[in-house]
Amino acid sequence: MTLIERLQEKQPFLTRKQREVVDYMLEDLERMSYVTLKEMSRETGVTEMTILKTCSLLGFSSFSALKYEFRKYAAQQLELLRHQINEYPMPPAPDYELDDPQRLLKEICDEEAHLTSLFFQRVDLRRIFEAVDMLLDSDQIILCGRGVSYNICDYLSMRLATLGQGVATINSELDDSIHAALPLLTERSLLVAVSFPDYYRMTIKVAEYAQRKGVRVLGLTDSEKSPITPFCAMTLHAPTQTRMFLNTISTPMVLVNLLTTALHIRLSEQEVNFGENIEEFYSLFPER
Repeated sequence: MTLIERLQEKQPFLTRKQREVVDYMLEDLERMSYVTLKEMSRETGVTEMTILKTCSLLGFSSFSALKYEFRKYAAQQLELLRHQINEYPMPPAPDYELDDPQRLLKEICDEEAHLTSLFFQRVDLRRIFEAVDMLLDSDQIILCGRGVSYNICDYLSMRLATLGQGVATINSELDDSIHAALPLLTERSLLVAVSFPDYYRMTIKVAEYAQRKGVRVLGLTDSEKSPITPFCAMTLHAPTQTRMFLNTISTPMVLVNLLTTALHIRLSEQEVNFGENIEEFYSLFPER
């Protein structure tokens, strides 16, 4: 019997308030992995004591034990999904495109060039500097993404590190990575949510959770229509559509280059020595 079947089996024998608690659990299975008892009480209008009583009646020794089972269930479902489908199915190019491979590759080159040109036509440099100010005004920067979006996080993390900006990175495909970073999401932190198609749902949920906690969210995505947009204080855009893959990574990388270059300019204006920590570290090696 799965966790969901267990809850559904016991629900009819509970009081009205207790059934409302179970309804809340079943409504958003992913959120149950990290919601706090206080948050659940506030959002359901049910006392913490009633929630704990419900957990006991459902057969769990504590609220933490309940959340553990939800995390385990989510991990099992993700593993099942991985075995059922390929996350990025790559159909072969149709025969009519293969008559002249060099012509096809030239067309793709032209499409990449057009995307880059489109990016530079639309980029708002004022917003780039506003995003930089968000970075500088934060005590902690947390990057979040998955797949290609995580690759962008990784590159952004490296560029920020060279400018003396410490960051934490969440791989939203890994539950442990998410849970380890949740305590870092405070009102003085900034979540940079990177979400390009296929707009991974867990990245969006992390952004939603951060917004609920009063954390500012900066989104890096492909358009205003991206599902991450409602949870962001600001979004920066880079078009990524390509005929061969789900995304091209070239324009997001240009966006990261512009963002970190603007940060370099801001730090230079403030006469910040962002290499001071590196110099201090290497001073420990007298043989150099």
